[in-house]
Amino acid sequence: MKCIIDTDPGADDVLALIMALNSPDLDILALTTVEGNARLEHTTANALRLLAYMGHGDIPVYAGSSMPLVGEFHHAYEVHGDEGLTVRLPDTDNTPADGNAVDYIIETAMASPGEITLFALGPLTNVARALRQEPRLKDAVKRVYIMGGQGDGSGNVTPYAEFNIWDDPHAANVVFGSGAPVTLLGLNISRQTSIPRDDESWQNGDTPGERLAAQVLEKWFDLDEAEHRQRFSMHDPVTIMAALRPDLIETRAAAVSVETEGERVGEVAADYERGGSVDVAVAVQSAEALAFMRGLLWG
Repeated sequence: MKCIIDTDPGADDVLALIMALNSPDLDILALTTVEGNARLEHTTANALRLLAYMGHGDIPVYAGSSMPLVGEFHHAYEVHGDEGLTVRLPDTDNTPADGNAVDYIIETAMASPGEITLFALGPLTNVARALRQEPRLKDAVKRVYIMGGQGDGSGNVTPYAEFNIWDDPHAANVVFGSGAPVTLLGLNISRQTSIPRDDESWQNGDTPGERLAAQVLEKWFDLDEAEHRQRFSMHDPVTIMAALRPDLIETRAAAVSVETEGERVGEVAADYERGGSVDVAVAVQSAEALAFMRGLLWG
């Protein structure tokens, strides 16, 4: 599966990227970065360092949007640690590829219609700008897997909203309304696939990826003793799982919209009666999905 991963690393982004790099079924053409969990210079540096550390420094990284469609980005350093990661990866001499993320997404997908899968692990700004710049992209991309939305539960940044959608709700509306084939995985799915603090099975590993995944979790758990740190929800990793094992999730087609004003900004609404191009994940086989993700992380 040829793919582009749009990302804002991010602890859970790192686990998703390790999974993707370890999968023999994914051909990662490039990473594209967006501001979100951290400032763009940090998310881009984290992506470059991760690829070099994992022995995949040949995969290009294209820097993308440092501003949302409207307003300014908010960051999550308090959740993910300094520079957006709980672990400081070794420095690398690798630099971002020439060009920008939006142009790369358009050019690559338009050159290979129906072949490129896009994973969106952060705010949807790059994807929205690409769809605005080239509306035909909606028919060229094979599918877009998005981690976003509160699902049928509460948010993780406000009572109503999940961070990725909340950080650029206008971009989310562009993507959901574009007609592009989307699979949307919300907190209702990722919270069912979580790793508890006292589970020691993740602490073992010999390969660079296994050690890094364990270090990311250990440092994330150690940031504080807050209730939300008793379990690590596999937010971004569920997108990789859903693409590789679609049999483990149940989806329903919906017309999806996002609130862009007021206290409920970032809240996702899914109209299943109307249907639409967004396949919203409504159920997951939790044990099997978590086992699959563990297998890609720790063998």
